[in-house]
Amino acid sequence: MLIVVTGPPASGKTSAARRLAQRLTIPFLSKDTFKERLYEAFGSGDELEEQVEAASLAILYSVAGSQLAAGVSVVAESNFDADSDVGALLRLARERGARIVQAHIGGDTEALVRKFASRADEGGRHPGHRDEPADADELRAKLEAGHWRPLDLPGELVQADMDDDEDEIVDRVRAACGR
Repeated sequence: MLIVVTGPPASGKTSAARRLAQRLTIPFLSKDTFKERLYEAFGSGDELEEQVEAASLAILYSVAGSQLAAGVSVVAESNFDADSDVGALLRLARERGARIVQAHIGGDTEALVRKFASRADEGGRHPGHRDEPADADELRAKLEAGHWRPLDLPGELVQADMDDDEDEIVDRVRAACGR
């Protein structure tokens, strides 16, 4: 089973995905975790961001594929792009014979923008992400354009809101997985 946790930045998808993987006792793969290791190895900056982004997704798909090939379900989490990331996830599921369950965590645009700006202001994320409160305007524009809408994937879709109880989200996804 390939459990894909999607949604915009600051929606709480990483925390929910981690909790889900713990409760299901299956591997948790997060694009940002891979990005952070790449930042540590190669540095960060505008000139590297596109390559780090592509490499982190390639690693995520590779590790997920290896796990699925070994018969191990995985939780893969990222702010997957609804326009450009669907094909790779479809190929991965098809090649490995995996059933897909997608959990999409969204929320009110202004609430997401406020949470993103607050998180950036607190500075708790890895410095390689280079989040700035001023980036909130770009986030708003991408949200309004539907950049992080649910992915057009086969299988079950569990939609949740950033204000939903995390354990409730996990229970709903577990039910969709048949666990």
